[in-house]
Amino acid sequence: MMKHVLRSAVAVLTAISAFTAVVGVGTASAAQTGQVRAALPASTRVSPGPDCANNGNTDPCWEYQTWFWTFDNCNNYFNEHGYDPSRYDNHICAVFTNGATVGLWLHKYNG
Repeated sequence: MMKHVLRSAVAVLTAISAFTAVVGVGTASAAQTGQVRAALPASTRVSPGPDCANNGNTDPCWEYQTWFWTFDNCNNYFNEHGYDPSRYDNHICAVFTNGATVGLWLHKYNG
């Protein structure tokens, strides 16, 4: 029982840390970097939009990458693989397939 409580607490703290990292505020403004930071969805309980697959791949849009069983797996994968900063400027792990899985989405602003 104690292991379950500990695992649950670690999972919650990991999710909070991952979410905080995603919405963290940088020190440079959009004007300084020349890039506009992608707006995050209001909740990780819904897939972000507009979806590149549904809007004719018109930038900016959220491009689905792959799915995972948990938020931890999704964020760990992203942290290990990153993204091409010339095409993408943000990511989010959000509920996918009606809550059965977690999808990794990258915010595409170029190409």
